[in-house]
Amino acid sequence: MKKIKDRNNAEAAMHELALAANNRRKLIARLDAEKLAAERKYAADIEVCTQFIAEAEAALEAWAVANPEEFPKKKKSIKFASGTIGFRDGKPKLELASKTWSWEKALDAVQRFLPNFIRSAPEIDKAAIIAQANELEPALRTCGLKVEQGEKFFAKPELTDTEVQ
Repeated sequence: MKKIKDRNNAEAAMHELALAANNRRKLIARLDAEKLAAERKYAADIEVCTQFIAEAEAALEAWAVANPEEFPKKKKSIKFASGTIGFRDGKPKLELASKTWSWEKALDAVQRFLPNFIRSAPEIDKAAIIAQANELEPALRTCGLKVEQGEKFFAKPELTDTEVQ
């Protein structure tokens, strides 16, 4: 795009931007319509495959659980000609030891017996400071803070109705 020298050039540039934006919208609408048609075309077959895969995985898992002796010593997987089955360790997660515990009771116990594992992280409440920035102005400077609000240029073309062809 060439440099804009006056208001007439700016008007022409805005017109070209609007044309390109509308053309892009039309193309995206066509693309979306084609994606939707393709998804509809293959949805039933994909669902059949998905269901079969879930059933096959469940059957293989049931077999693996029922036949631990089939796994090589100190191995968690079995290699077949067409693939591998096995067990992976999940991510460790902290859970309540029993239904008699609640997270509140656990917090109380950790505060007593494992106090080094209690979080207490001071944090600036930025939203509250911004909301009261005018009243806090002198104190903010003392704290090395300021509230800024910049500007960002925009060009918003007039968009026409998009029709899928």
